[in-house]
Parts: sequence; structure tokens; C-alpha cells
Amino acid sequence: GELGNVTREYVESIIDRSIHRLKVERLDIVQYYWWDPDGKPGFVDTGLILKDLHDAGKIARIGVSNFNTRQLKMLVDAGVPIATNQPQYSPVDRRPETQLIPYCAAQGIVQLCYGTLSGGFFSANWLGKPEPLEPLGNRSLTKYKLIIEDFGGWVLFQELLQAMKRAADKHDVSIALIALRWVLDQPNVAAAIVGATSARHVDENLKVFSFSLDAEDKAAINAVLDR
Repeated sequence: GELGNVTREYVESIIDRSIHRLKVERLDIVQYYWWDPDGKPGFVDTGLILKDLHDAGKIARIGVSNFNTRQLKMLVDAGVPIATNQPQYSPVDRRPETQLIPYCAAQGIVQLCYGTLSGGFFSANWLGKPEPLEPLGNRSLTKYKLIIEDFGGWVLFQELLQAMKRAADKHDVSIALIALRWVLDQPNVAAAIVGATSARHVDENLKVFSFSLDAEDKAAINAVLDR
């Protein structure tokens, strides 16, 4: 529905529908997103409705996605019990480290990160390849290519892939798993959300729990990131 028309009845009907579909007594977590919170006010009021449903036992945890630090603080200050935050976070996109993650850490809010593999750019498929030109294969690649440009450009990104490839070869895993492990090792990160297009990818991703980055790996990766 239109954001301006969100009502208590509408929010509760959505929660009840999910409870019914999942055949549970309460939802473990509700991830809360509000398109254009500055232009479309009402996100705090809706957060308080979710709080009431939390207090009533229909929601175990409330999470937010893609709110900035100022907006998240408005929710917290209003008394909405936020448990999780879902930011875009990866070795090439560390913007949350500036304000968002420190604020969350102080409030006991943990990170459920997305974009950790940068749309698939963290892959041996891109190692040693020339910079891709527009148009790219899909909107995701277009989006994350812009992130790489902000990070420092294609040449620096290639140096990062090379450092990750050395770590990947040492641990007998993929570059993607090195990027994923790096994110999971960061302070206040509870989980990383990875899109998988097949069961094979799920099995591969689970290998992230079978190894650790050592001091040499971290030093080599951070030497590139620090630039």
C-alpha cells in the first residue's frame, strides 16, 4: 500500500498473514523497511505499531533495513526495540563503519549484512579481467560497479582480488568465501545475507565456517583497503 495510508489495521493484517502462512504463533523477526523516510513520514509511528505487536507476543524481534543513523536513532529514541540492522556492507563498501555500526553497537543492535559479495564481483571470474563497460549484465552489477568506482577504481579492486586470491588458495576456498569471512569477522556483524541460485551455492557458502583468516591474510587485505 501507499506509505501515507499505512494504518494499525494494515500493519497487523500483514503480520497476521505471515503468522498464518508460516503456521507459527509468532514471527521470529520482522525486517522493517520504509521507502523514502524523509519524504514519506510515518516510519516512527509504524515502528511503534510494530512495538505494540512485539509487546503482544506476535513478533519476537524487530529489525530495520536501509535506515541511516539519524533515522534509526529516531526509532530507538521513540522506544521501538530494534534488535537487528540490515546494511549494505562489504570490503569495498565500508560506509556503515563511520557512524551506523558504532551507534548500533552502543544500542545492542547487531548487523545482518547484504551486498557482501558485491553482486558477484568478488569472484575469480573477474580476476585479471579488463574493466567492464556499460551496459552490464544486470542492475545488480551496475549498482556494485559504481561502489567499486567509489572504492578506488578497477585497478585497486584488482589488487584486492589478488590479495584475496592468495588467501583463498592458502585455505582452499573461493575468493567469495574470503570476502564473506572478512565481513563476518567485523565487529557487531551477526550474519551475512547471500543470495544463492542453487543448492550447490548453499553448500559452498557453508564452507565459510570451516576456516579463519590468519594475521597474514588480514594484513594483505587491509593493506589494500587502507589505500
